[in-house]
Parts: sequence; structure tokens; C-alpha cells
Amino acid sequence: MNDVDRLSVDFATRHPDLFARILGRGDFDQCEQIVAGLPADKKAGIVARLPAPQIRQLLDSQDQQPVSWLADAPFDDAVNLLSRLSRERRLALVNSLADSDRQRDLLRQQQYPRHSIGALVADVPLLLAEISQAKDVVNDLRGLDPESIGPIVVVDIYGRYRGILDRWRLLLREPPVGQVEDFLIPLTPIRPESPVTAVAMDEEWHRRNWMPVVDHEQRVLGIVSREKVMRAASDHADSAQRGGDIVLELLDDLVFLAEKMLRALLTRGGPA
Repeated sequence: MNDVDRLSVDFATRHPDLFARILGRGDFDQCEQIVAGLPADKKAGIVARLPAPQIRQLLDSQDQQPVSWLADAPFDDAVNLLSRLSRERRLALVNSLADSDRQRDLLRQQQYPRHSIGALVADVPLLLAEISQAKDVVNDLRGLDPESIGPIVVVDIYGRYRGILDRWRLLLREPPVGQVEDFLIPLTPIRPESPVTAVAMDEEWHRRNWMPVVDHEQRVLGIVSREKVMRAASDHADSAQRGGDIVLELLDDLVFLAEKMLRALLTRGGPA
């Protein structure tokens, strides 16, 4: 590895959020070249922090091997990267892993019943660390379309959900001082195993077009739109009225939830 690569690795290790932000502002060829020069165990953590369009370009590049990013990355970094991808793409990547143990652990994070929120999760367009400086992110925010991007999700240094960014309050602050955590909206997230019919009745939809989705360890899986939730709830109701396969679908949900409860019980070591 040359001197430039060593400097990049040191920068990416010490300041991954700032490194990814600077990387995201450059052109794609430069971004791809720098990512290629990073050690395999660093790539997932950095790529997960990039804007969604650059992530898609890197995944589509013939010169990149995203499966190796998942294989070598710390588990939390691999999960964070998968949370930025479409459901189809992340399942394809996980199923391509040669390490069966890692494949199984990552699949447990990705697969949810058809009529659960987890089946509707979309990419997080922008993920910010709560310790990011407000002045560093303001310029990025001013270039985004507020109507189409969805919520800007904020996480702590371990990638756990903290809230969504109060974008307008930050943009109106002159000068923008403090950290991203000073501009948080503590919005309660949705769990992926939640039934869409129950989530559709949440009054929060009166104020929100998008909601964040997190797993049992508060890791961000993505976001879900009001439109998708309402459409899925309507389809679910139509299926019930027709008598369709509603019993089988409910059994799927119950089996999934029972498995989650059993796994949690075994992780705690069982009842005292």
C-alpha cells in the first residue's frame, strides 16, 4: 500500500464520518479509487456512510467486490451497510457469502414476514452521526430536495438509532453551531416485525410521510413510507375480506415472533 493509501486508512479509521462526507463530495472515479485502496475490513463502514447514489454505483461497478466487504467487516458495519440497500440486493449479497455462520447471522437481520413492516423497508437516503459538527453538514443539506429524500436519520458512534434530524431548525440557525445531536427530533421508530395493519393506525402518520425502522438492538434497518404502509394495510384487509390466505399469513407472523422471543430468552440465559 502506498503513502496515500496509508493516509486514507488512518483518516478513515480515526474520523469515518468526516472521511465519508469528503469522499461523497468528490466525483465517482475518485471515490471508487479511494475505496479500492482501503483494507477490506474498513470498506463496509465507510461505504455505508456515503450518499445512496454512490453506494449504488459502487455496488454496480465491475471493479468492486461488495461480498468481501460483508465477509471482512465488523458485524455492525456489515449490518449498517445492508441497511442502506434495497431488500432484494441485500438478500442477494448475504446469500452470496461463503461463511455460513455470518450468512445465517445477517439473514436473521434481513428476513421478516410478508405482512410486517420489515418487508416494506427502503434505503436510508442519508445517515448522520450525532457527533457530526452542524457546520459540516449544512452545505450538504442545502443541496437536498426536502420533499423526496425522507427523514435524515441520526445514529450514535455504534450505529444505534438516536432520532431524526430537525433539518429546518438546523438550516435556519445562523451560524450553524453545535453538533447534530443538538438538532434531534426524538421520533419513536418502528420495529420491523410490527404488523402493517397496526402501524397504519399510528397517529404519527398525520404528521410524517416517513418513519425510521430499527431492530431489537436499535440498529437502523431503513425507513418506511406512509404510502407503502397504507397500501400494504389495504391489500391485507382485502385479502382478509376475500378469505384468501390470511390464516397462513398470520401463522407465519406468529412463528416468526415466537422464534424471536425464544432467541431472546436463550440469549439472556433463560429465566432465573
